[in-house]
Amino acid sequence: MTLTRRLLLLALISVLPAIVIWAFTEVSLRRAREAEVNDLVIRQAHLAASELDHIFNGISSLLVAINETRSVRGFDTFNCNNYLRSLQEKVPYIAAFVVLDLDGAVRCSSTGLLNSDLRFKDRPYFRETLASNKFLIGTYNSEFPEGGISARSVLPLSLPVWGYDGQVVGVMAAALDLMWLNNSLKERVIPSGGSLTIADRNGTIISREPFPDQFISTKIPDAFDKYLRAAEAGSFRARSQDGTMRVYGYIPMTLRPRNIYVSAGLATDAAFATINEAARRGFMLIAAALILALSLSWLASRAFITKPFDIMTGAVQNWRHGDYQARIHLPKNSGEFSILAKAFNDLMDDVAERQEALKASEERARLALEAGHMGTWWYDHRKRVGGWSAQAAQLLGLPISKAATNVQQWRSLLHPDDADKAIEKLRAAVLGDGDYEDEYRIRRPDGQVRWISSKGRVSFDVRKKPVFFVGIIQDITERKQLDDQQRFFLDELNHRVKNTLATVQSIAAQTLRSAKNAAQFKESFEGRLLALSMTHNLLTLKSWREADLHDIAEQELAPYKREADERVVINGQKVNLPPRYAINLGLVLHELVTNAAKYGALSMPTGRLDLSWTVIHGSDKPPTLRIRWTESGGPPVQPPKRQGFGSRLIKRSIEGELEGDIVLNFAPTGVDYDICVPLPQ
Repeated sequence: MTLTRRLLLLALISVLPAIVIWAFTEVSLRRAREAEVNDLVIRQAHLAASELDHIFNGISSLLVAINETRSVRGFDTFNCNNYLRSLQEKVPYIAAFVVLDLDGAVRCSSTGLLNSDLRFKDRPYFRETLASNKFLIGTYNSEFPEGGISARSVLPLSLPVWGYDGQVVGVMAAALDLMWLNNSLKERVIPSGGSLTIADRNGTIISREPFPDQFISTKIPDAFDKYLRAAEAGSFRARSQDGTMRVYGYIPMTLRPRNIYVSAGLATDAAFATINEAARRGFMLIAAALILALSLSWLASRAFITKPFDIMTGAVQNWRHGDYQARIHLPKNSGEFSILAKAFNDLMDDVAERQEALKASEERARLALEAGHMGTWWYDHRKRVGGWSAQAAQLLGLPISKAATNVQQWRSLLHPDDADKAIEKLRAAVLGDGDYEDEYRIRRPDGQVRWISSKGRVSFDVRKKPVFFVGIIQDITERKQLDDQQRFFLDELNHRVKNTLATVQSIAAQTLRSAKNAAQFKESFEGRLLALSMTHNLLTLKSWREADLHDIAEQELAPYKREADERVVINGQKVNLPPRYAINLGLVLHELVTNAAKYGALSMPTGRLDLSWTVIHGSDKPPTLRIRWTESGGPPVQPPKRQGFGSRLIKRSIEGELEGDIVLNFAPTGVDYDICVPLPQ
């Protein structure tokens, strides 16, 4: 351990007793506050429960007094309705009074609800009141009774109705307005920053602060069910449904008021605000003392120890950054540091000479790799880590900063179709003689798929265990593309020759059928062959220049289009196509013409061909070229049983090369092509 660190450690130890005392005091105060808060929320819950019990006792007494009224006992509907209506106006916290007979029919109510078809015999509060013969607190109800009070949440409170003979003749119920209850408890029970939740025996919330509109009528989560059914009051800490962490005191349904759950909460931020502020002040004082002690120790060590070391380490950093001419210059009378500095300076004189030679050698190797589009890679078997050069990172589409990687990172770049084979080749080199050579595809982070040629060599230790794997990679995508293009062109050339012969044969047959004599046949046949030749010349001569779609169509259809012949109709605006579009659309039109001449409308004298196109411009999309090829009057149309090279060429040109769409319809009247190709801006 350095002397500077020892001085700092001594300063830290001197402040440690103060830290321990502060921590012990903080823990003691927090525990005392937790006990105080727990007792506070339980007392708050008892206060809310007592307030509820007072309200329910008042309503119970009111119902007992109403029960003594003659019109209520005798089910005198007219007088009973008037009495209950006038009474309800004096107690606005009661949303409604209703008197039911033993069949559950409404005999009178404060709302004037009288419907002979309504029966409330199946209501829980009705059945339970008759079964218990005593005052009953019901469960949450959004309407009481149904159809009588709309859009008001209430809690039914009921009492048996005794007749003059002392027998139960019905049930009297009052609907406690839960919004009034919520506001009343909010004003009289809930402290600032606190919360209150009241639920019925089903666990449905009937009063809630804060956010009553959000939670009233919802169920208390199952995780809190144990508190609803507990045997005695208690407290707990939890995050409420509104996202606030609180300490809760609760009164279970087994205590008064029975069948009602009450919980009062206090936000932990508010409850422990004083403790937290005191802890913050104490921490700041301790931190200030610690910083002061460490600062004084650091200043002392800086003056006598750190400064010489800074000069030496500064020179070392310059060496690491490539400045091999930097040297260590210490003040006089630096003692043993001067001896160490001289040794470092002599060492760097030798290193600088060797580094210049190595730098020249690396520059030659880098230029060679860049010229060949190559990069180097390596893998250390013992450390299970590898990497690649800056040139290799560029080939793989990675930042130059990612010089190190592992097997999983390299494997993620492999194309899924080549991953297994590429890994097997590496494994075979490690398990074999160490020679490695492979070609595979990668998917770069930018989405491009590139072909990579990789070669390498494994070095082994004396026990034939792999130690190091080093190699080079080269991007051979262009070579692969040229090979694919060459194979495609050979297939296309073979196909075009066959199509040309078939087209010539069709032209000859049609010309012979329509010619009156040999001279006319010779003239027509030679003219159509010349037009076909001009079509090929146009595609060849204009393949690398801009070409008009109308010129391409005219050249392709020239053998079948004459001034006096309306079999072929071409209609479209002027569209200048880039070379790639001209070549592909020329191939497509040629294939369509060939197919029409061999199998479609152009194979019969009665056939007709309509070719039209238009350019569709969108506000936020590139322009789209839409081409319609419609044949009619030809032989009966049947979908082909297999897809030939011509069909594949059309699909590849439109959907692959031009990223367009093609819809083919084999209508009874003739083949119909609908082609859409996005044009460059």
